[in-house]
Amino acid sequence: GTTEAQATLKLAMVVKKKLLKAGYNVLMVREGEDSQIDNIGRTVFANNCADYHIALHYDSSSSDKGAFYISVPENKSYRNMYPVSKNWKKHNKLGKNLVWGMENAGVKIYGKGEMAIDLTQTSYSTIPSVDLEVGDKSSNHSNKALKTIASGIVKGINNYLFSNKNRRFMPSCHGYGNSKYRKML
Repeated sequence: GTTEAQATLKLAMVVKKKLLKAGYNVLMVREGEDSQIDNIGRTVFANNCADYHIALHYDSSSSDKGAFYISVPENKSYRNMYPVSKNWKKHNKLGKNLVWGMENAGVKIYGKGEMAIDLTQTSYSTIPSVDLEVGDKSSNHSNKALKTIASGIVKGINNYLFSNKNRRFMPSCHGYGNSKYRKML
């Protein structure tokens, strides 16, 4: 079968293509099968090279449960820790917008579209950052399904960017971006 890494890379390339077509600059953590960058390395890379970071993943479950983002846990001491204190609202707002965009594109959403987990990515990000689980092992991985997911992601990014008063933000695959906005996948 298709591994999570292969399915995610295939989706990331579709998202990249759609973002470039929409005028964004896109910075990819990887564009091939082999990548030796761990979560800390990805976060440091995104912090230094992107305005926001979107890590795409397929969940390890096999129930076709739908897409969701990893939100910042509702833990006061965690949310008060730097740099979480400066960014957790941005992380969650980006995640909610991505889920909104996917749902509006017709992507199945898991529960309320979020799951609170303490991740390295959001703990150390100095930019808006989100881990986006777009499905799982049993999800449809066809080209049509990937295009639908990618369209929803772009719709969510646009909604996030243009709903902010300060429009100087960007994403990443493990991030994405545009001449004004850089994103990292």
